[in-house]
Amino acid sequence: MNKHDASYRLLFHNPHLVRGLFQGIVSGPWLEALDWDGLQALPTDYISDKLRQRQGDCVWRIPRRDGQALFLLLMLEHQSNNDHAMALRMLTYRGLLYETLLRREPGLLPTALPAVLPLVLYSGVPRWSAAIDVADLIEPAPPGLQAYQPTLRYLLVDEGQLVEQGGLPGDNLAALLFRLEHNRGLEDVQKLIQTVYNCTEGSQYRELRRAFVSWTRHVLLPRALPQVQVPPVDDLLEITDMLADQSRSWTHQWKMEGVQEGLQEGRQEGRREGLKEGLREGRQEGELVLLKRLLARKFGPLPDEAEQRLKAATSAQLETWSLNILDAETLEEVFQE
Repeated sequence: MNKHDASYRLLFHNPHLVRGLFQGIVSGPWLEALDWDGLQALPTDYISDKLRQRQGDCVWRIPRRDGQALFLLLMLEHQSNNDHAMALRMLTYRGLLYETLLRREPGLLPTALPAVLPLVLYSGVPRWSAAIDVADLIEPAPPGLQAYQPTLRYLLVDEGQLVEQGGLPGDNLAALLFRLEHNRGLEDVQKLIQTVYNCTEGSQYRELRRAFVSWTRHVLLPRALPQVQVPPVDDLLEITDMLADQSRSWTHQWKMEGVQEGLQEGRQEGRREGLKEGLREGRQEGELVLLKRLLARKFGPLPDEAEQRLKAATSAQLETWSLNILDAETLEEVFQE
């Protein structure tokens, strides 16, 4: 397991972050039926009949106010590319979860099994495009066989899309994590970490603060500043102080690393598009992907006018605007030629 996945697992093993996810981001009338004071984490090791061990990321038991239970199966996906078999994986994990529950609580049958909400958290940059329902992965069945085909739909939380759309609650811990994941630069990170600290004052948040420190130290900062030796820190305030002390020297490097990261993604996107439209068009599409990502990271969600201007731009204009973004203070300054 890489550090990103391990850090996310640590974060979402904390009930305060899970509550933030379901009480400010995910919505639905069924949430009113849940008793959040009874939130309980469950083991996530599943052993199938063939003794092949599988492990999910987070499983929570949340009792309903009517005395029944709802199981939340959280599968955390952190790859930059879509996992097109995710719906199949979720179907497999649900089956293994039920088998595990029957072994540990044999009294569940002959009564009904508990309801399960499969949920995928996606923190990658390209928008999620994989199938949401396993039925979409199966070829059409002949007449009369459709009723025997599996179906399972999971709930997708595309963090980057939520950040781009705006409107996330400002003091919600899950939303703060998403905004840090898709931050707009060093100053934005400083403000967000300070907000996380303000929202986690009190001994009940001690473990969550440690999880945020671990993720920031081992994932966020090394990813944005790979050439910087991040000193060991154990507290969120130490991180904000460190960022403030190094603000001038790190801000420029943060921007340049963002450019390099965007260039790489742009080239990859350009190669994929080039297979369809030709190398020249693919390369320009890669430049467009790069610039849109950098603009959104620095200035937030782009207005429709800016989107249209980017789509109509020439390759030379995209190159000029990509250079302007390093020093521009406003979106209008980027488009100066």
